[in-house]
Amino acid sequence: MTRASALVALALPLAALVGCGPPKATETPIANIPAPLPENIPLIEPPPPPPPVLINQSRSEDLWHLRSGLNVAVLLCQGPDNEAMVASYNRLLNTHKGLLAEAARATVEHFRATGGKKWQEVYDDKMTKVYNGYSGTLTREAFCGRSKELLTQAESATALHLSEHATTMLWELNKAAGIPDPDGKLARAAAAAASGGAASLPAGTPLSARSTGQTTTPGTGIQ
Repeated sequence: MTRASALVALALPLAALVGCGPPKATETPIANIPAPLPENIPLIEPPPPPPPVLINQSRSEDLWHLRSGLNVAVLLCQGPDNEAMVASYNRLLNTHKGLLAEAARATVEHFRATGGKKWQEVYDDKMTKVYNGYSGTLTREAFCGRSKELLTQAESATALHLSEHATTMLWELNKAAGIPDPDGKLARAAAAAASGGAASLPAGTPLSARSTGQTTTPGTGIQ
C-alpha cells in the first residue's frame, strides 16, 4: 500500500467518528420583551403660599401702602379703563376718608416714635421707595388689571372689612407689580402661617375702623 493510500484509509474512520458525536444544542433566541411605559403622572403645582400676617409694621401701614399703590395705578394705567379706575379711586377716598386718615396718622406716629430726630427723612425715604416700586413695575398689564379689581373691592368694602383685609390686598397688589421680597420676610411669614404656628405681630398701632374728623398728616397729602 502506498503512503497516500494509507493516509486516505486513516482519514475515513476519523471522519466517521466526527459524524457520530453528540448533537449540538440549539441556541434559544432572546425574547424581545417590551419595556413597560412609565406611568403618566400629571404635574401637580404646589398651592401658592398664604398671605403674610403683616407686610409692614402694622395694618395701618399696610393699608396706607395699599392706598399708595392704587394711587400709582390710576396715574400709570393710561388705558381704556383709566377713567373708571380714577372714579373708583376717588370713591375709595371719599368712602373711607376717616379710615385712611387714621392709617396715615398711625403710620407717621410709628416713624416718629422709632426714627429718632430724622424720622421725617426716614418716612419720606420709605414712601419714595414705595411709589418708585409701583411706578417702575415691569409687569404693568398684570398690575393694572389687579389694581382695577382691588379698587372695586376696596371702595365697596366696609371700613372693618377693608382694615382687616388690607394686608392680603396689598400682598396681591405687590405680586401683580412684581415687587420682590429681598429679605425673605414675606416668605418666612407665609411659611409660618402655612405651618399653623402662632405668628407674633410686629409692634405698631393697630388700625382702627372708627371714623375721625378731618385731619392733615405730615407727608401724607390726605385731608
